[in-house]
Amino acid sequence: MAEKLSEQQKVRNLYKIAGDRGLYVNTNFDVFSKEPEWISLAFGGGYSLPLINEETHAYSSPLLFMTLTSLLNHGTMLLTGGPGLGKTTSSELSGPLFLGTSLEEVLSAEIQGHPQLTEEKMVASYDIGKLVHEGERVVIPTKFLECPVKIIDEGNRIPPDTLSILMKLVDTGKAIYGGKVLTAKPGPLFVTANYADEGNFTFTPPFLDRFDVAVMTTSPAPWDLKKIRDRGDEKLNGNLESLMIIPEKLKLDMQRIRKEIYALSQESEGEISAIEEFSDFVYSSLRFSEAASTSLSRATKGNAWRINQDAFMGALPGHFTEAPFTYSLNELTIRTMKSMPRYAKAFAWFNGDDKADISHLKTVMPYLLWHKLQPTEKALAQNPHFHNDRIAFAQELIKQIETEYAEYRSDDSLRKVYYPALKVISDGKIGEQTYSEEQVRAITKNSIGKLGNIDKQWAINLAHHLASEYNARYNGNKK
Repeated sequence: MAEKLSEQQKVRNLYKIAGDRGLYVNTNFDVFSKEPEWISLAFGGGYSLPLINEETHAYSSPLLFMTLTSLLNHGTMLLTGGPGLGKTTSSELSGPLFLGTSLEEVLSAEIQGHPQLTEEKMVASYDIGKLVHEGERVVIPTKFLECPVKIIDEGNRIPPDTLSILMKLVDTGKAIYGGKVLTAKPGPLFVTANYADEGNFTFTPPFLDRFDVAVMTTSPAPWDLKKIRDRGDEKLNGNLESLMIIPEKLKLDMQRIRKEIYALSQESEGEISAIEEFSDFVYSSLRFSEAASTSLSRATKGNAWRINQDAFMGALPGHFTEAPFTYSLNELTIRTMKSMPRYAKAFAWFNGDDKADISHLKTVMPYLLWHKLQPTEKALAQNPHFHNDRIAFAQELIKQIETEYAEYRSDDSLRKVYYPALKVISDGKIGEQTYSEEQVRAITKNSIGKLGNIDKQWAINLAHHLASEYNARYNGNKK
């Protein structure tokens, strides 16, 4: 009797089926579970090529993140690239391969983006018979809303005003029509977008922020074309649906998979996991803005809305001239912060690891950030490729933050100043030693002063945290 496969093994087999059957073939591997060895092409225009190391997996980002997004309850994914490169096809695989939804059902629910698209075609409409004959307004949800796999093809051909209708759906899984709240069937949402032409609109930052992850779809390498041709021409032979038939032994229990991902342990040294600590550090590193205010509580990029930060940094560079925040015009949102541990854990689970750690987060993070972060003129001047390759920009920015994080983690002030002061503020004591309110205040002031003498943005953020914790703890106290 054949050994029963785990859900993890099933998913990995389904991922492989997509390539083996020619459903999505692209060996432009751009995601590695561990850092590959890079081989420089000395006379090849400055390029370098990755070589996979032992016990390491390599993935193509469109297929990998389609898989991870399918595994999550309300995952949202944006696929960009030129026309005809498999953006829509890879999204359509989600239903037959992972969610048990037929290709026919996915295609019937798919929305094709165009300027005349109406709310009725996207969300719901009234039952005309009931309305005309009985005067009753009965709302009928669209197939798009009721399908487990939701696909909007060429989403940037939809005008921004119409797209705003979808923002709540993308954000919460709910839509409103005729005053009635409609709940979408749980499952992934994919939006494809061709590169800009005269028929496209530009996605607004708030709309882009609704997407957990985004990929840049590239054309397949020449050596991949044979496998694609071997699939045959489905326009002639109509065999695409047969290629998506999944063996019974590979049918998935999505509820179990989501429970396993949620329950996956995270590497931790204290109360907060390593993933959460690093993602919080990234958030803090990009949030700060000297252009916004001299008040630390308002010195954030979200509050720098009345000033051109590029011009500010050119004319009045401020104090922290090389800190990571000077390379990005905007900060990260709470949505993005919530997506980080979800995708890190989903990737760790899919990769076959027994716990999620920073390496998983760093692997997926560029694809969670690149479509949201806007580089400053300084970043673009240092590497003009960042105008076009925003994934490379995100990867480089994360490397800069990693360097700061390593310095932050190794600094003695974290252990000798910051943590003890937090403990005193919280408990009024350290070990058996109890401190009076006056002593707690003196320790807090002294610790803030020491942190303020460290010439790093992360240090003043720690000092700000101590002040905030002290103010919350002793708010309203009488001497």
